[in-house]
Amino acid sequence: MSVDPADDDSPVRVTVGRPVARVAICDPAERNRITPRLCARLPAALHEAAAHPATRVVLLSGEPAVFCAGGTQDELLGFHAGRSTLDAEECITAPLDCPAPVVAAIRGHAIGGGLLLGLYADLAVLSERSVYAANFMAYGFTPGVGATALLPARLGAVLGTEMLLTGCSYRGADLRQRGVPYRVVAHDLVESTARELAARTARAPRTSLRLLKRHLRTRLRRATDEVLGPELRMQAATFALPEVAARITQAYPPPG
Repeated sequence: MSVDPADDDSPVRVTVGRPVARVAICDPAERNRITPRLCARLPAALHEAAAHPATRVVLLSGEPAVFCAGGTQDELLGFHAGRSTLDAEECITAPLDCPAPVVAAIRGHAIGGGLLLGLYADLAVLSERSVYAANFMAYGFTPGVGATALLPARLGAVLGTEMLLTGCSYRGADLRQRGVPYRVVAHDLVESTARELAARTARAPRTSLRLLKRHLRTRLRRATDEVLGPELRMQAATFALPEVAARITQAYPPPG
């Protein structure tokens, strides 16, 4: 049963199954970037899916080529100019705040805020060939939305710190060699592996899953909340740098 009406313009599709609901980011025209439209819809979609009595686990997915490509060039330049009003925190942290466990099928590339979105899920499956990057420093501005706590917690202190400081991109196969704790499988197996993981998780009673999810999220939420203030102060200083605007203008990948 689909929760969303048939709206081809929606960047999110919700389908309720028994016992796994699916929330799919499907905005290929924007390469699944974090836009105002996505921010307005994704948190509500996750909660709608979780609220259905049949739902025990939510499967979060994106397009086959791109899970989520992070912020748009216009929004990043808007932060530099002090004119952006986009508050992406609720959208990016939505998997953590969803009352049901969330399994992310990160089949396509996950970049910047898009990587954070996937890692805020409780469990995730990555693709061997897709690119994963916390590329904030590649543009010269410091990370936000709890990234400085999230990446070391999810990926390990050394690798998480390396990704944050260098802003480099990593193929899933490279991350597997570096010992990431996530499942990294062939690209065409990501969705089925994530579905199997979600189904296995959903064997437990709905109430038990929600109580355990609430307990497990407490430590990560406390850690990310502690860094949000310092991250915002760093971003205010670094987004104002002229070099940052130049990098966003010159190095941001073209559409398509």
